[in-house]
Amino acid sequence: MKRTLIISLFSALAIVVGLPAPLYAAPMIPDLQWTQRSDWINVKTDVTPAAVGDGVADDTAALQAGLNRIGSGSTLYLPPGTYRITKTLDFDQKRPHGMAIIGHGRSTIIRWDGEPESRMFWAHGGAVSSRYMGITWDGNNVAAVGIDHASKTFETELQHHHEAFRNFTDAGIRIGYRDKSIPSTEKRMESAEIQYTNCLFENSRRGVAFVEFNDYDNTFDGCEFRRCAIGIQDIHGNTFARNCHFEESTESDLSLASEHSSSVRRCTSTNSNRFIDLASAVAALTIQDCHVAGWKSSDGAVQLRGGPVTILDCSFSNPVQSSAPIKLANGDQRLILSNNTIKGAPELLQANNSTHIVALPAGQRKGVITSASQHFLKEMQKVPQKIFDAKVDFGAKGDGVTDDTKSVQQAIDAARQLGEGAMAYLPSGAYLLSDTLKVTGGNYIVAGSGLWTQLKWKGSPDATMMEITDPDHITLQDISVGGHDTGEQKNKIDIHQIGSPKATYMTYDNVAVYGKYYKKPDEGGLRFTGLSPQSTVHLRSLQGNIRFTDSARATVLADSSYEGAVTVEGKDKRRDGFLGFQVRLGTINKHVLYVRDNQSITISDFYIEQADDGFVFQGNDGDPEGRIVIQGSKLGTKEGPITIDNYGGMILLGHNQFYGTPNPTVFSQKGTRPLELLLVSTMFYNTAPEIRHDENTKVSLIANQQKGKANGDTELKDSFSPATAASMLDELRRLGALDIQLNYPEIANGSPLAK
Repeated sequence: MKRTLIISLFSALAIVVGLPAPLYAAPMIPDLQWTQRSDWINVKTDVTPAAVGDGVADDTAALQAGLNRIGSGSTLYLPPGTYRITKTLDFDQKRPHGMAIIGHGRSTIIRWDGEPESRMFWAHGGAVSSRYMGITWDGNNVAAVGIDHASKTFETELQHHHEAFRNFTDAGIRIGYRDKSIPSTEKRMESAEIQYTNCLFENSRRGVAFVEFNDYDNTFDGCEFRRCAIGIQDIHGNTFARNCHFEESTESDLSLASEHSSSVRRCTSTNSNRFIDLASAVAALTIQDCHVAGWKSSDGAVQLRGGPVTILDCSFSNPVQSSAPIKLANGDQRLILSNNTIKGAPELLQANNSTHIVALPAGQRKGVITSASQHFLKEMQKVPQKIFDAKVDFGAKGDGVTDDTKSVQQAIDAARQLGEGAMAYLPSGAYLLSDTLKVTGGNYIVAGSGLWTQLKWKGSPDATMMEITDPDHITLQDISVGGHDTGEQKNKIDIHQIGSPKATYMTYDNVAVYGKYYKKPDEGGLRFTGLSPQSTVHLRSLQGNIRFTDSARATVLADSSYEGAVTVEGKDKRRDGFLGFQVRLGTINKHVLYVRDNQSITISDFYIEQADDGFVFQGNDGDPEGRIVIQGSKLGTKEGPITIDNYGGMILLGHNQFYGTPNPTVFSQKGTRPLELLLVSTMFYNTAPEIRHDENTKVSLIANQQKGKANGDTELKDSFSPATAASMLDELRRLGALDIQLNYPEIANGSPLAK
């Protein structure tokens, strides 16, 4: 506790005076004080040979024995200790779903003591919806790679939380490496949709590297990169980096050659050679509210050689050489600038030979980051100390046959009655329910072991599986509710949160409901009805259908939302809340987003492929005007991507990448209500835009580009209102403020940033 206080004081002083935080004040990952769960496999007690963890004994065989026991729903647990290994840990279990490997953070260390240029951990079995949490990986300046995600089958929706990767000659994490030991006839599959949260990468050539095609949708949140040559190297994938700190990168903090569009938001950098090196000719990039100080390269902090770029609310200060922070490497660069500042540099741009630079005025809102020395890595993480186990304490079977309704409800009620952050825990298994589970009260957690803890239904087909009312800081996490894995939706609603006049706060973290890969947006899923202005909903990570009905007065933030369809609707004219998504993925569906009744939504990073259609925006005469802002990494659909039916107000689309099909990309609008449609900083790759609209719609084009074999490099001329475009960017600023408010309240200091 004393060390944390000292670090906080030094960091606060550095921020106040605008200097980089001193080395000894740099934060570390937390020490996670877990209480062991009933279904965890303990490497010190439950495997043969048993691990020692004293830093002297060779624990390779013990950890490998533990990995060999992992299947769907398994959790491998590494208590505090230093585990010395001398050979690569080979994780080749076939398609484990919902597994986890969990340690205590900075007090669980796996240290390499084997051959040079080896990898410590090879993940190639194709894990799905699985977690790596709380491990310090130390390459000892000998190992080349910490974790190698080089899978022989498709890996997706993985999570890395509270991990540290130190002292690797190549990369802390490498994605997509084609190993020579795999026969050339055996196809290497991609690893996609990986989240990195509160992770530390230091003293390595690369922190994280994506080296092959199709390694997409990599999300970094709250991570720190120290003394690497390159922090994040994206050779073929695409990256969403937010709330990350970089320092002393000898080449570049981020090296981006993304195939699809990327974003860098609310990141900070001190004393690196360069902040961003962009070399992506077919994709777009947004750099938002980033603070960069003390860059060393004479070519600037940001070098652009690629598709359309938007830079807003960024600060560049005190370069080692008096060089302008942004360098354009070619005259074809599309660039939008808004509300950026410089200190100690002669001008914002160098080598300014582009004729495609657009300056937008500052909006009414500003960025929320105040210093390049701002860190986001959290040293403290509260974990539950009192566990009410549904199997051990209340007799649940979790066998998919026994009716476990009573036992599960008893576990929930016990956690509710105690509060104090207690957890109702459901070990891995299938829990059959015949009646609705009631979740209410405050200050507790309802959790499973991961998405292989499944609630299944045997009651009335018109029923709700879980009903949530008046939640006062309740968290639902690591659990599957409904038939997401089989497509058999036997109940009407999976989870229903019902509004009330009370102040409420509900968090959903790694929760799955019905909707993934099924073209049935109106079935099952997570539903919100009648949320009030006092309601806050935080969707940290959710998979499946989501529906908001008459909830436009609430504050809702989704950090990561995968698959299914999102529907926003409601006749209530009062709409003084905010609905924002950060990373959203939609694939196999009819449409991935429905906005009805002229509702509003903001989404900053939306990836779409394999869907029949993209968006449906609908309104009615008499509805209040709406505002829709969607930035995306890719939008590739089989048919029309966007249908607008009598929606009134403003719609901003971009940055984005419209990819290949259909060609042309048709924006279809009809209706009598006035609408402003803005296409901003978008790459049309192997397709061309075709906007079909009536006289009530005003279309604006800003810094868009068209490339590829289908249509060639065609000029898309700008035509827009600067004031309107600036006001729409304010919705992105509002989303960023809400992100800081809910995820980093110590930075927000309790300010109502999103109101």
